[in-house]
Amino acid sequence: MNNEILNQVTTNLQKKNVPIHKIEQEWSKLKYVVLEKNPKLYNEIRQLLTVKVGYSKDEFLRLIELALNSEENSGHAINALQHVWGYFKKVASADEKFEFEKKLQDYASGSETLTALKSYLNTLSVKYDRKYLLKSYYFLSK
Repeated sequence: MNNEILNQVTTNLQKKNVPIHKIEQEWSKLKYVVLEKNPKLYNEIRQLLTVKVGYSKDEFLRLIELALNSEENSGHAINALQHVWGYFKKVASADEKFEFEKKLQDYASGSETLTALKSYLNTLSVKYDRKYLLKSYYFLSK
């Protein structure tokens, strides 16, 4: 699935001279995927995008590819999950909060999968109409 994401991003940015706002649009859909995979690359990409003139689309794509090819790391994944949970913490019911925390604890101990946790957050994204998350690649990544 991560190769499909990379192919989509590459297709979306295939023109020779891509305006920075197009790269930033792709970044907004990618940032939680990258944060989950590699926080160091997440920060490098954020820094890269601060340059509004002379930015490098190729470097952006290279860093995205490196991130998408990174191995799963539960600590990084938990950090990203908690960031995504932030979209629900003020609206989720006590039961939903309990369920998320239980699944998160189970994932940390190895008895729950990352896919199950992301599926739960996807369900909440639909329920609470979190368009930003629903438009992202986060729930598509593996």
